[in-house]
Amino acid sequence: MANSTKIYWDSCAWIGLINGEPDKIASLHAVYGHARRGLVEIWTSTMAVVEANRLGSEMQMDKPIPPDSLAKIDGLVFQPFVKLINLDPMVAKRARKIIRETSKLKKRQDAVHLASAVIWNIPIFHTYDRVDLLHLNGAINCMDGTVMQIAEASDPFGGGLFSEQQQNPV
Repeated sequence: MANSTKIYWDSCAWIGLINGEPDKIASLHAVYGHARRGLVEIWTSTMAVVEANRLGSEMQMDKPIPPDSLAKIDGLVFQPFVKLINLDPMVAKRARKIIRETSKLKKRQDAVHLASAVIWNIPIFHTYDRVDLLHLNGAINCMDGTVMQIAEASDPFGGGLFSEQQQNPV
């Protein structure tokens, strides 16, 4: 998949897919389906594995939360077309730089997601975070100088009659 389109998903995207959130699911299904077919690669930080730790139906449960739902979450995230980026010292230092220098960015986790995409030169960043991330569209550059597109998930191929949205790829 050397020439595949690289798309970064932050935790908001994963949580939307895992929970089938109605306002997000069609676009997320489209991207995920393209990834399953080898047309795109979905990249994410290992931080997303921690952040997407339960289903929406489990949010009010007392701990310990039964492990039953982890199979669903892991079945979506741990796929060959999903590339996990470790939070290593290089990513951590870049995240620290980003959070110190980026106006209106408050969450450290979001800085880790941005740093991961910057270092691995992933020019498309999907999120639903209106407070910290969406306003940064066009303001962040990848290491190779490419301007990062930060937006809500959308079908990179435009959908159409036979789009993955119709075929429910998850």
